[in-house]
Amino acid sequence: MRAFTVITAALFTLATLSVASAEQQTTRRSDAQKKEDKEVDDAYRAATRGGPTTAAKVDPWGKVRPAETDKKPK
Repeated sequence: MRAFTVITAALFTLATLSVASAEQQTTRRSDAQKKEDKEVDDAYRAATRGGPTTAAKVDPWGKVRPAETDKKPK
């Protein structure tokens, strides 16, 4: 039973080490790839968030209030 436990522990350790080493590897990207990624991200943001728009002021009570010329001076 002791041999089974030792073998199981050794296999678990080997499996864990291979996963840990794979996570530590970094991806090297060239400047051209980074530039392309930035362009894609910028295009995505522009499409989803919309461009810089100037919203006109909306007066929801404009039809209810009298016009500026109809107001009485104070």
